[in-house]
Amino acid sequence: MSRISLRALGGESGKYLSHANGKVWLQTGNQGEGEVFNLEKLPNGRIALACQGGEKGKYLSHAFDELWLQDGVQGEGEEWICHDKGNGDVSFECLGKESGKYLSHALDKMWLQDGYQGEGELWAKEDFIALQALGKEKGMFLSHALDKVWLQTGNQGEGEVFIKEIRPNGRVALACLGGEKGKYLSHAFDKLWLQDGVQGEGEEWICHDKGNGKVSFECLGKESGKYLSHAFDKMWLQDGYQGEGELWQQENQQ
Repeated sequence: MSRISLRALGGESGKYLSHANGKVWLQTGNQGEGEVFNLEKLPNGRIALACQGGEKGKYLSHAFDELWLQDGVQGEGEEWICHDKGNGDVSFECLGKESGKYLSHALDKMWLQDGYQGEGELWAKEDFIALQALGKEKGMFLSHALDKVWLQTGNQGEGEVFIKEIRPNGRVALACLGGEKGKYLSHAFDKLWLQDGVQGEGEEWICHDKGNGKVSFECLGKESGKYLSHAFDKMWLQDGYQGEGELWQQENQQ
């Protein structure tokens, strides 16, 4: 089980699948728990999307050929096939009587589309993650708590959780939660800090998959070639990838 948000692509770019106010709709921006789901893995490779916040205990349902929120998983009406389209993009296919239909945001509304037609049925899956340092700093986590970038002993809560937003061309941005919501991890001006929103390449990173959940983050723009480092028990930008000091364990949050 992992905590995710689903951002619409195509003509509805910037809108999110929402269950806030007990309905299924498109929210402008990720406003909070109303746009957060737990992705639960079920037998046979199927998944279910469990609501958080005020709708906790309800699931996204396609039963009776409509989109609504069902109390618990009652059967195939709350089960989906999640198709990985690459680069963090996914689509959701119905099961049961609605088999062959897809979760769609096309035409700026939430509905079930006959078959996968394109971007109207495509979603960017944004994971909620914590980043644990490896090497000598193992057990410490990248933190944005107290409105600064530092290493926290253990994962203490929202101060150590980021939303991994998928950007164009395979880039990522790391959005803060909690008291720093709306801020992003930035390497602009050759320093590590928290920027209000994504202003440009200073808040974008290349995430390198090192296998087994291990990742490194390379800068773009003027800091190109530098990496997010925790070496020597501090947060800084290292010239190139030198080893475990630039290696992080990505932990998906529930």
